[in-house]
Amino acid sequence: MSNTLGLLYDFLIRFLFFVFSISVHECAHAYSAYLLGDPTAKNQGRITLNPLKHLDPLGTLMIFLINFGWAKPTPVNPIYFKDRKKGVMLCSLAGPMSNLLLAIILAFPYVYLRNSYGIISNNLRFILGVGFSLNVVLAIFNMLPIPPLDGSKILSGILPSRTYYKMLEYESYITIIFVILMLTGILGRILFPIVSVVQSGIIKSVATILGLIV
Repeated sequence: MSNTLGLLYDFLIRFLFFVFSISVHECAHAYSAYLLGDPTAKNQGRITLNPLKHLDPLGTLMIFLINFGWAKPTPVNPIYFKDRKKGVMLCSLAGPMSNLLLAIILAFPYVYLRNSYGIISNNLRFILGVGFSLNVVLAIFNMLPIPPLDGSKILSGILPSRTYYKMLEYESYITIIFVILMLTGILGRILFPIVSVVQSGIIKSVATILGLIV
């Protein structure tokens, strides 16, 4: 019974953090698009942290089935941008960067409590650690240059249009390979070293800052 409650507690914390983190992610897309001149997402009420505005029914269901899910894509209309390529790139970058910023914010209390002991401290450290790790993973995962992830749209602002559209001709094949790699766990093994380096870098940086001010 104890193990069952522990698993339920662990799942609940991860689920709540996932819902909050993807809400931050999609809100960042919507707000950045609005700042760049596109009111589409704002008009649909997407500049909010209310998860009900961002959750996708199927994506939410998948969290329970395969421990992985997604949100409703934030609508962006590049016609409003002065520079369409730059606008799409910046708007796409806002999502992963919001998760990275959230991870850094969570790292401060996590590192501060690292040497604290007791039931409350241990639980807080666990909760903060889950949020920290999840947001680093979300940031890196979404930066992958694979449609429909943010990284592919960021790539569209870097590559010549001809090269980018040529790549999109193989989008369906790339997506199939991507899904296979994800479901077989190969993608996780590829990303793990990158996630570890980023997490370690943030923790060390935050520890250094806290050492100077605490």
